Amino acid sequence: MLIGGFTRLRAEEYEPLFSRIGKGWMLIGATDGERANIMTASWGGFGYVWNKPVAMCFIRPERYTCPLAEAGERLSISFLDEGYREALIFCGRHSGREGDKFAGAGLHCVWREGTPYPAEASSVLLCRKLYAGDLLREGFSDAALLEAHYGEGNLHRLFLCEIEEVLVRCASAERSS
Repeated sequence: MLIGGFTRLRAEEYEPLFSRIGKGWMLIGATDGERANIMTASWGGFGYVWNKPVAMCFIRPERYTCPLAEAGERLSISFLDEGYREALIFCGRHSGREGDKFAGAGLHCVWREGTPYPAEASSVLLCRKLYAGDLLREGFSDAALLEAHYGEGNLHRLFLCEIEEVLVRCASAERSS
């Protein structure tokens, strides 16, 4: 089924998930019903938990996106092609507290099922939150890892989300945009 230039897939049908995060980065979209925001992330994961396809997002509590993600029921995870690298950099360096990050990055906010994501995305995972919780210092068994990433504290909050829908841009939509 076509949805705004995207083909809809089940999560199990979307193969390239694991190669997209660390190298390509992703945008996490969230809303509290009044404000929408996106943030760049390069950490995350995918798999199966509780017999559901899931995405794991890590957001630092002081980030503007974190309280939006906590307030809403859903998140989006979007991937953009390499031509949008500057937009991804902008979204990683600027806070939504400073203004509309979609506009500042030259992206257009669109909504599906009350969840914001950039219209320019090549693929979008629409997710429903299942669990949120803080990483804890005492949970780390690798002290070097803890020190390397959290020496000053500032541990991430984990959001474990069911992937309800995957939208992949159609080749015909790419040619017409």
